Amino acid sequence: MGEKIKLVLEKIIFFSKWVLIPFYLKLFWVLLVLLYWFMANGHITSEQLMYTLEAVDVIMIANLIKMIITGSYNSFVTKSHDETSEKVSSGVLKVKMATSIMGVTTIHLLQTFISAKTIDWDLIYKQTFVHVVFMVGALVLATIDFLHSKSETH
Repeated sequence: MGEKIKLVLEKIIFFSKWVLIPFYLKLFWVLLVLLYWFMANGHITSEQLMYTLEAVDVIMIANLIKMIITGSYNSFVTKSHDETSEKVSSGVLKVKMATSIMGVTTIHLLQTFISAKTIDWDLIYKQTFVHVVFMVGALVLATIDFLHSKSETH
């Protein structure tokens, strides 16, 4: 009985990758709209670019959530499941999460730069500082994971 419950829960957890498909379809739609705007006008306005970046931001966050769901299950519950593409170590999960968060802060920083004429420089400095902190954190985590994996091979 316990094994059946575990299998059902795993199916639900690893089904989360299919929930991402509507997000990807929306991103495809945004790409088509961006193409239309570019072909119709020969350029893309900052408002159109912001619309695009907001869509990318949502999808990056959705991917991050999916990665946390499946990666955490694999790292902290069980590694014995049928989803071979979902088998990651906790170190790799941390690096992926840190770089994903860094990607989200990059999108937000880019949005701020696009709106720089109307935004206070103090906000730009603060967002840049936060982004650099995430970059350094991701680099430290990647270095630690690299050193850890290198020590396991020796």
